[in-house]
Amino acid sequence: MKIQLLLIFIGGLLNGCANSYGDTHNKPQDKMENKLNVSQAVSSAIESNDLRLYATTGRRPVIPGLESMDFTALKAQCGIKYLSGTGDVIKSEQDKRTHLQRYEFAKAYNLEIYARCKKSS
Repeated sequence: MKIQLLLIFIGGLLNGCANSYGDTHNKPQDKMENKLNVSQAVSSAIESNDLRLYATTGRRPVIPGLESMDFTALKAQCGIKYLSGTGDVIKSEQDKRTHLQRYEFAKAYNLEIYARCKKSS
């Protein structure tokens, strides 16, 4: 009986590890979808002449991809809009992944939009 319980426990652990392993290997598809979303978002922003940059929400907002530049100067030059789901509170692994995906999206978007904003200024 004890051996059966031990085997069930080990099987559950292995199954959990296999599921975690599978989640981490979907990155290329996520990156491709992210690139498509960024391209669509940039095209839409250009069409509507909205060259504002995405900033994170939270106690200390940053502009992903342009952190080394002055936040106030970027805000004055291009304007900003806040990207939901990028605040300080992260409660789970899923929140962490979502936050990272949104950050990477904003970074790619900002780099493209900033180049256009800089040209138009």
